[in-house]
Formats: sequence, C-alpha cells, structure tokens
Amino acid sequence: MSGKLVILSGPSGVGKDTVIDGWQARNRNVVRVVAYTTRAPRPGEVNGVDYHFTDRSEFLGKAQAGDFLEYKEVHGNFYATPLTDMIKLLEQGKIAVLKIDVQGAISAMEKRPDALSIMLLPPSAEELERRIRQRGTEDLATIDKRLRNALEEIAQAHRYHHQVINEDLTTTISIIEVIVSEAK
Repeated sequence: MSGKLVILSGPSGVGKDTVIDGWQARNRNVVRVVAYTTRAPRPGEVNGVDYHFTDRSEFLGKAQAGDFLEYKEVHGNFYATPLTDMIKLLEQGKIAVLKIDVQGAISAMEKRPDALSIMLLPPSAEELERRIRQRGTEDLATIDKRLRNALEEIAQAHRYHHQVINEDLTTTISIIEVIVSEAK
C-alpha cells in the first residue's frame, strides 16, 4: 500500500506544529517526518521527536551522502528532510507530512511531483506578528527577520496546490483532511 506525501509550509508563527499535532490526534495515519536541523532546541523540544538536532559537521556530511530529500539554510540554521524516513512511512501507507519552509518545499515539489502541497496562511499580518511575538523565544532582531521573511514566503503561496487560512484550528484541520482525502 502506498501512502500520501503532504508538504505543509507557512511562515514562522502561522501554527504549522499546532495544526500537525491536532491532525495527528484526529488521524493515526498522519505522521510528521522528523526533520534535521542545526539550530538549538527550544524549551520543551525533544531530540528525535520535534527535530533531529545535530551539529553543522554531521549535517553537512549527511547532505553530502545524499541522505536528504532537500536541505536549505534558513534564519542562519540548516534544515533537511530525511529521505529514508519519508520513504518508509509512504511504504507503510501513512500520510507522511513534511513541515518545510518555502525554499525547501519548492525543491521537494520538484523532486517529488506526487506530493500534495499546502500553504498555511495567517488570517492577517497583524495576527501573524502577534503569534510570533507571543512565543517569547526569539530576540527582537530575530522577530523582525521572521516577519520580513514571512511576507516573502506568503508571496509564494501561488506555487502550492492549496492555500489554507489558519484562523480556527478545528476548521483548518478539517479543511486539510478533505484536501488530502480527495487527492489522487
């Protein structure tokens, strides 16, 4: 049985993790492919669950060995999608969700045209800024950088199969479930 590959992107603070967590709670076939990153864990994040946290040297070695579907440097850190983990989930008939930034998503879409791509959008720029600031995990310079990058990322929404506004979590998950269930 073959699973479905879903690429979920959106600007920082749009609620990607919250949506994926809620979707997984409703559908046991939904599995997030745990990405690799060189950034430090945020409070409460667990290695192997939230990300595979690694140093630059190990990361670049894996990239050179071809272990990643895609990888990019974003906000000064590297992020990547592990190829083997993704393929195993698809072979198990799962809905393999790739939470990828826009740069990585475009690369992944080129390599995997079978992937269903969804851009998660904020209800407004003001709400996005509120969500980013409310996190309390970044300094002001990083927040400003994330907000500038968010506008650039939102401008790429037309490159995705679907765009979903994340205003209400339950509604957002329901819309995504319909999109995925109707996909061939």
